[in-house]
Amino acid sequence: MLRARLRRSVVIAADSAYHAASWCPRGRGDLNEESLTYWLGRKRLPSMSDRSESELPNEPETHHVETAEQQSQQVPEPAASIEPVLVLPGQTPPSRPSQARSPYGPPHSALHGPSPRAAAPVQTDSPSVAGAGFPTDELCSRALIHILMADYLDLVYPLVPVVHRPSFRHDLATNRDITDPDFFAVLMSLAALTVGLLPSRFRDYRAVDPEAAMRFENRTAMINCCAEICTRQRTANYWDHINHRKWAVCYVLSVACFQTGQVNRSRMFDVEYLQVSRLLGLHRISEYEGLNCIETQLRKKAFWMLFYGYAHTRVQAGRWERLTYFGPGELREVNYEALMPLDIDDEHIFRDRILDPVSPMASHGTPSAHAQEPRATLTLTSGFIIHSRVFHKGLQEAIATLGCECELRRTPAARLARMRDLLQEMRYMLDDVPGPMRQWASNDGGTDAAPSTPRFDDERATAAASSYGSPADYSRAPEAGSYSQVIQGQAEIMRANIHVTHLWLQSLLLEQVDGVTQESAIANPSTTGREEVSAALKANWAEREDICRQMLHLLHSIPYIHLEPNGLYLAYKVRDVAVTLLNCPFEAHERPARRAVEYMRDFTRALSRLDRSEIVNTNSLKSWIDIDREPAI
Repeated sequence: MLRARLRRSVVIAADSAYHAASWCPRGRGDLNEESLTYWLGRKRLPSMSDRSESELPNEPETHHVETAEQQSQQVPEPAASIEPVLVLPGQTPPSRPSQARSPYGPPHSALHGPSPRAAAPVQTDSPSVAGAGFPTDELCSRALIHILMADYLDLVYPLVPVVHRPSFRHDLATNRDITDPDFFAVLMSLAALTVGLLPSRFRDYRAVDPEAAMRFENRTAMINCCAEICTRQRTANYWDHINHRKWAVCYVLSVACFQTGQVNRSRMFDVEYLQVSRLLGLHRISEYEGLNCIETQLRKKAFWMLFYGYAHTRVQAGRWERLTYFGPGELREVNYEALMPLDIDDEHIFRDRILDPVSPMASHGTPSAHAQEPRATLTLTSGFIIHSRVFHKGLQEAIATLGCECELRRTPAARLARMRDLLQEMRYMLDDVPGPMRQWASNDGGTDAAPSTPRFDDERATAAASSYGSPADYSRAPEAGSYSQVIQGQAEIMRANIHVTHLWLQSLLLEQVDGVTQESAIANPSTTGREEVSAALKANWAEREDICRQMLHLLHSIPYIHLEPNGLYLAYKVRDVAVTLLNCPFEAHERPARRAVEYMRDFTRALSRLDRSEIVNTNSLKSWIDIDREPAI
């Protein structure tokens, strides 16, 4: 009787396994002995667990069932484990479960909750140890996330300061992305930005996380994944509550997509951050009332990053199809000086007060005995402010003329005189900048060679320390020498950004001068007038040649690793300067023309290193297709 019951149990279990195989990935027809044993074990486990050893019949069939049980226990459950898995160097890491839905949905979090190890970042000497249970696991391992964020803070933050560094480090160390979808979106967007701006490190990033390497063959794929994760978090009421972080996500994704040549997608993220900027009132100082100190400084920096994009749209050829932020006349209404951020590092800025870097015990604005002492240190914000002032000076012509009808009534001579004065001011506006930011600064590692940024972060909470070698060596403790190298590198990155922008704006202004000069020739078609215009263009050529020579010197004097974080924006500025050499007013056999040919060759070699976009970049062309139009016959 007992044997008959066991036989029926086996038949029923086999039948259940047969039907279960209908949704098994291998299909119903591929049910084999291994899968049958697996499903037999799952069927028998609940009933066998209630018996004692004395109740088990000592029959041959029993031995078969026990074997099935033992085999079934060796088959992993389909549900993903939330515990970290140690993978030895010679083994293949287990695959992480892809999250097909938002990590903030109630079903999973209500049933399982966050990982018990999620209270602190993973601390390990092996890159093969990865903790599961993080929303970022959909993109890559947690170790790689920490490396990407370390590289952002070390290499990219000086140019794109969209976070408050101490708060960001704290939120990352406490895994805030598990409970805060806005912070999770910030992490994803910054990962995309870092990958986009640092193409030379992408191979090393893939080496840290082999599974991510299999999914992302190039930077475009990884950036697109980050963008899709961010947009998938947006619910129907996502835009009902706005803040600086939502602005930062849109802005950063626009920059990231632009770096690989995805111009159209970048343009759509432009529209988002421009609209959020309007809603936040970034250009109106009155809208800053009621904000805490951290938020105020973040939004002031956001305004200037917005202003950079507007400047590109106004003065760079081929970008007039983009939406602009400022309406006619609004440029003259903005209080630019009030919107300039304080020249203080993030470590001195708290929610309710700003400490004086000279006297940390005194809040900003409090009289102190050191108030009259000159500031000897250069902060990261110093470079940001200098760069903002360069852009502001370069757009003085647009600010004065945009939306002003009186400009149309000015004579070419009056416009030419005003442009000449502005060009003279721009040429020497950086004479008084601190030593590390000067065009011919020395990077010998002296005390004045880099900004002296205090380090208040808890090194124990840093899971990955950026190095200028392989990021796979993230487990090493940051030493004083390596930190000094990072600080000096940040100064070089900012120096490249400031002076390339400075020379680029001078070149564009000189083109406007040439344009007004040629208008004079058209208005006065006499032979004498043409000769005067030709002489003026040749005189301007000496200035243009000097700008090109300075640009080449800058590109040769700064290592590539410090030029790279400036991205395609730097490459486009260099290209705009180089292309002016094609309008040489001298004959081919004359020495200025021969020098122009050599300069052009040198620029071409430099651009081949700087332009690392993975798609043919059509930023200056019509890169979209209107499919409703009838094709031309």
